[in-house]
Amino acid sequence: MRSLSRRTLVVGGVVLAVVVAVIVWLVVRTTAGPSSPGDVTFAAGGAATTVGASQFCDVQVTDCGDDPDASAVLRVPPNTPLAVTVPEEVAGTPWQLAFTFRDPAGTVQQGRSPVFAPGTTPTFTLVLPAAADQLESAEVQQYGARISQGPNGLEFATRATWVLSVDDR
Repeated sequence: MRSLSRRTLVVGGVVLAVVVAVIVWLVVRTTAGPSSPGDVTFAAGGAATTVGASQFCDVQVTDCGDDPDASAVLRVPPNTPLAVTVPEEVAGTPWQLAFTFRDPAGTVQQGRSPVFAPGTTPTFTLVLPAAADQLESAEVQQYGARISQGPNGLEFATRATWVLSVDDR
């Protein structure tokens, strides 16, 4: 039996190490849970900010992750529309904008945009009901495939959220 050359042994060892590294990377990648579905851009009054998802799950909303550092702050004066742009990964699914605002009397109110059907639009512009209303927060919500029966009808689980806090100075 002929012995292998030193060069052949070294090349074989390197190839084996690369194959093992690729297998380990694939295993970690497939078992690491869901990843953020991209960034959302909020814009108002000529300024904009982009933020990643603060919470995100797989499509069945069973395996979830979060990013505690995903936060955005934007100055949005009264009577200033808020433009929201979502990535293709979100626009291809049902999504909605939930928001809170303060009316001139100081009462905090909640609102929601329509639910956008998959593939219909990657943008939405929020205009509050009255010119003196002050936006306080906005949250893009991407819906997952899990549906349950709630007290008010069908409820869709939120798959991912992107949160904007408003600077109202």
